[in-house]
Amino acid sequence: MKKEERKIFSSRDIHLAATLVTLRFDLIGVDYQIEGDNARPVGYFSFEDTPEIRQADQHYWRGQLSVEPRTFVTNWRGLKAQVNGTYKNPHTNFGPK
Repeated sequence: MKKEERKIFSSRDIHLAATLVTLRFDLIGVDYQIEGDNARPVGYFSFEDTPEIRQADQHYWRGQLSVEPRTFVTNWRGLKAQVNGTYKNPHTNFGPK
């Protein structure tokens, strides 16, 4: 029997990711990629791809979502800290050499 592969919804938009977390979608993980002239890590936020998350994504881009502001800001800060923390972590390959 073949194991079913989980489909992933991924975005580099930290505001969308914070909105999805605020709406109680489970964050599967954060992947990092170095981008730009300053070689800063950019986070790619991964969630399980479901019809509900696709609908939330569409509503986000249409401006049709409302979330609790303090929870959103807390989630946004947490995601930003994860991305920025890798730049300063000595156990990653990011950061100045």
